Amino acid sequence: MSGTSRKREQPTRVKASVPSPQHMKEENMAEDGFHARPSIKLPIPDHIKAMLVDDWENITKNNQLVPLPHPHPVDDILNDYLNYERPNREDGSANMDILEEVVAGLREYFEKSLSRILLYRFERPQYHEIRKVWEKATENDKHKSVCDTYGPEHMCRLMVSLPELVAQTNMDQQSVSRLREELSKLTVWLGKNAKKYFVSEYETPSQEYIDKARSF
Repeated sequence: MSGTSRKREQPTRVKASVPSPQHMKEENMAEDGFHARPSIKLPIPDHIKAMLVDDWENITKNNQLVPLPHPHPVDDILNDYLNYERPNREDGSANMDILEEVVAGLREYFEKSLSRILLYRFERPQYHEIRKVWEKATENDKHKSVCDTYGPEHMCRLMVSLPELVAQTNMDQQSVSRLREELSKLTVWLGKNAKKYFVSEYETPSQEYIDKARSF
């Protein structure tokens, strides 16, 4: 990513928000793997793709779970990315507005989409237990929503689904291209910081949990 010495071009303002959750199908991910049709090209670093394969195997084959609350929740990751990327944008510019709009839209979309399409069946009991914690949470509690509880493993599942989901919207080509550009920068940055944010080990739940998960 180039620095601020590059000549700045004033872009046409486009609405580069992520698509509305209304476009999502309310169904679980298929248990035979997490593969999105590449309707719109969004480059995902190879090692993140490999992590997603490991993620699928850990959960669906090894009966393991991503530890929650995540030590690096999505809220923290997106805030870190904003702090990293803002110095490359001019304050008050269309570029800055689009960056903040896309990140805010991604945060909202992740919040609303997690329970609909981002969980494997084996993770559903864990989600229901976490929801009970959220319902009892006070304003001062740190973990009281999807974005401050779930981490990059689940966010990357959303990222590989976004191309297909965006293709189902009525976004114009200019907006789609700008959205793709912003998301590509985010995925490259996340790939470079994968060791910092992704968990190194998954947890093995109790037999009681495993039995409960089979009934979902």
